[in-house]
Amino acid sequence: MTFFHQLEKWSDRNHSGWMDVLRIVLGITLTVKGFMFIMDTSDLVRILNANFGIADGIIWAHVIAIIHLATGFLITVGLATRASCLIDIPMLIGAILFVNINSTENRGGELVMAVIILLLLVFFFLKGSGRFSAFYYLINSRRSRETDESKGDYKGGSPVAPMDKEANIL
Repeated sequence: MTFFHQLEKWSDRNHSGWMDVLRIVLGITLTVKGFMFIMDTSDLVRILNANFGIADGIIWAHVIAIIHLATGFLITVGLATRASCLIDIPMLIGAILFVNINSTENRGGELVMAVIILLLLVFFFLKGSGRFSAFYYLINSRRSRETDESKGDYKGGSPVAPMDKEANIL
């Protein structure tokens, strides 16, 4: 049994409702931060120019904002949660190491918030999306269970959407 199978089984046994609420709050926070980056790109462009030497930071500012919007939405609904967390983790590490620590301005609140979000992203990368998620609904939906019932060896699910115990996707 691979590491990811063991991680999935452990996650299924040890997941409660408050973790789903925490995942939804994390997703909403990332989505709001993406909207904030879109509304005020000048601050993000200034940071990219000063810390990374990027001359045309407006393109990267919009890329970062769109990534935050997309991954925040996916984390909120619980679809591709692990992949979304994996995409956001390097950006948050860069924000903590290069932006918040090297900043001359007093951004203590932003640094604490970035560290908390990074820890939550790592947690949900390991934990997965949970029971109150689109992923869980798609895997365990009635339509998914009734797909191949005519076969005698039916064990639940379908080749595209296996039952929760056999699921192994990010």
